Amino acid sequence: MNLRHLQIFIKVYETQNMSQAAKELYIAQPSISLAIKEIEEHYNTKLFDRINKHLYPTDVAHTYYQYAKHVIDLYDEMEESMMNNESMELKIGSSITIGNYILPDILKLFKTQYPDIQFHITINNSQYIEQAIYQNDIDLAIIETDPINDDIIKIPFMKDHLYTICSPDNPLTQLEHPTLDDIKNENFIMREEGSSVYKLVNSIFVSHQLNIEPSWQSTSSQAIIRAVENNLGISTLPYLLIKPALDEKRITTIPIDALHIERNYHIIYHKNKYLTPLALKFIEACQTFCQ
Repeated sequence: MNLRHLQIFIKVYETQNMSQAAKELYIAQPSISLAIKEIEEHYNTKLFDRINKHLYPTDVAHTYYQYAKHVIDLYDEMEESMMNNESMELKIGSSITIGNYILPDILKLFKTQYPDIQFHITINNSQYIEQAIYQNDIDLAIIETDPINDDIIKIPFMKDHLYTICSPDNPLTQLEHPTLDDIKNENFIMREEGSSVYKLVNSIFVSHQLNIEPSWQSTSSQAIIRAVENNLGISTLPYLLIKPALDEKRITTIPIDALHIERNYHIIYHKNKYLTPLALKFIEACQTFCQ
């Protein structure tokens, strides 16, 4: 197998049409058919079902596509890097909390050291960011939880705590040692599914055999804090997000031990990702900043 085989397979997979693949690659269709046949014979497997003159990728083809795409992307990166020497561009991903409260300061600091750098920033929930790393859409990222995929390398660089919050007018503030049972009938205002906070909080309820249905779900932590402030429910959020509202006494914490969660923030990247010297310096800058 060589890069040409992978390039042909990727094009056939994406177009699901050998004639179209041949047209886009500017090669004869018999060469396309031969390359696919050689790959199938090499791995002794079927990559496409041919039904009524249509191509349908098999389950094996879906897996092979992920690997092939990653190899070709890495090759393209290598070519670009070698042609242009060291790239001054970084594609950085971040989960929402870090993107709002930590990443801007890190970027500002790094920009003073490397004024010519160009950042391309993606901010979304941790699940989305991890998938973007896996698909090589971004170079590296900072997220608030452990990555799920075994192909992703993680470097812990900062700790944070989650606290459960309510309005100062909520009767829960009168309880000296509230428990999960005390809050199970409250209106829960939670982050969206896919966010690290939602996963953590929901897993705790599940582990205590409590089924909690959020009355609100939002990607906006500030909207959640405002709702809690107006006594519309309770929530569990990172300290970084709630600190201003706590300092202004617009909200207060509920000391529930089960929901007092400590977690690590992680810098993540794909294990097969070539990290440029600039990317490695950025990782060092994140670690230095948080120290």
